[in-house]
Amino acid sequence: MAPNRLVAARPAVTVDLAPAVRPVLVEAPQRRRARLTRRGWWVIGATACSVVGAALGYLIVDQIQQRDQFGDSQTSLRITHQYATVVSSDLAALRHDLAVLKTQVGNDTTALNQDASQLEGAQTALTATQAHVSQQATLITSLQSCLGGVEQALNALSVGKQGRAIDLLNSVSTSCTAAATASG
Repeated sequence: MAPNRLVAARPAVTVDLAPAVRPVLVEAPQRRRARLTRRGWWVIGATACSVVGAALGYLIVDQIQQRDQFGDSQTSLRITHQYATVVSSDLAALRHDLAVLKTQVGNDTTALNQDASQLEGAQTALTATQAHVSQQATLITSLQSCLGGVEQALNALSVGKQGRAIDLLNSVSTSCTAAATASG
């Protein structure tokens, strides 16, 4: 409370003597401010130092944990980066191998198409050759028949059988005509 302030005092016993009794004003006692002793200051200082020390200890432990966690993260990041580098080089090698393989497949496809074209040409030539061989075989057969008939006719002429020679030449005339036509 503020000093020099007047406060109305209450009577200890209430007696109603007069209809209008005025209260008596008495000065309030002053409160003394309590002063801390040297021991009190030491307690407050020690408590403050303990609180600051505890907070500092907590912060130091927290910083150590953060540093360890950061170190672990850095190590993990370094390992991941090395792994990514290895995977990237492997991927580049695979891309190169794939490009080489695509080129080889393209070359093999071109060679296959050329071989197929050549095979088709060879098959066409073989068919033509087979037809020619068949034609030549027919020509040889006709020539052999014609030659055989002419030979027998000459033998018949040599022994003086002219009629027989003419009959033999007539019988092989078809074969000789076919051979002459086929040979051109």
